[in-house]
Amino acid sequence: MYYEFYIDQFFLEHLLTGYLLIAAATSLGRQKLSRKRMVAGSSVNAAAMTALVCLGLPGWYFSGILFAGVVLFAGKGKEEFLRGLFFLLLTSVCFGGVLEALLGLLGLPLMAGTTVAFFLLRGVGHLLAKQKSLRDSLVTVRLQWEERTETLCGMIDTGNRLEEPLTGRPVSIVDMTSATQLLGEMWEERRGFYLIPFHSIGTGKGWMRGVTIDSMTVELSEGTAVIKRPVLAIYDGQVSTGGRFQVILHPLHAWPEN
Repeated sequence: MYYEFYIDQFFLEHLLTGYLLIAAATSLGRQKLSRKRMVAGSSVNAAAMTALVCLGLPGWYFSGILFAGVVLFAGKGKEEFLRGLFFLLLTSVCFGGVLEALLGLLGLPLMAGTTVAFFLLRGVGHLLAKQKSLRDSLVTVRLQWEERTETLCGMIDTGNRLEEPLTGRPVSIVDMTSATQLLGEMWEERRGFYLIPFHSIGTGKGWMRGVTIDSMTVELSEGTAVIKRPVLAIYDGQVSTGGRFQVILHPLHAWPEN
């Protein structure tokens, strides 16, 4: 039995596929590579696979990926080299599985299936990066008012520009349940409050009740920040889906000025 093998077509297909695979792998591994290095890696991958197929040697697919990995991460240091190679191999396995499913189930042409597989894997990479960014931004926050202390989970929100309108002081946001636990029931009648205007996409403009507590301690990776008499806006509900965190920190409360 004989098969017709078009070397130029095989090389070109794997050159393009290899580039997309490398782009997906760097997205999943959150690594930065220059476009020239990525083109060089995909070229080595396509050339190695074409040569091994012509020689009739097994393992041509993963061998090409390994050759590409050496080119991509050479000179990056042992840890980054191994990390990059791991994500490249992992992505190639996932890429191959997704591609086979798309070709088999949907009957897509090879390049169309390759493109769809790339965007699916890159989407997963962006989602994982977003989740990691959220985990890195979560910190322990201790709020103190008179004799009461509440230890909560806070998220550092670099986009929070909320300010107390009269003084311009930065404002962090705490959910109603946590505020009530700290200040006690019917706290509005006992100590009063002031209004803080806000504007957000999707909800328009509005007002939140604001209070000044005795202190807030934020445990950061760089150390501990203590803010005396911080201003808090009280949100009528949960500030995060599922109650993952209870405080949205103003950046200046996470990195206060000395």
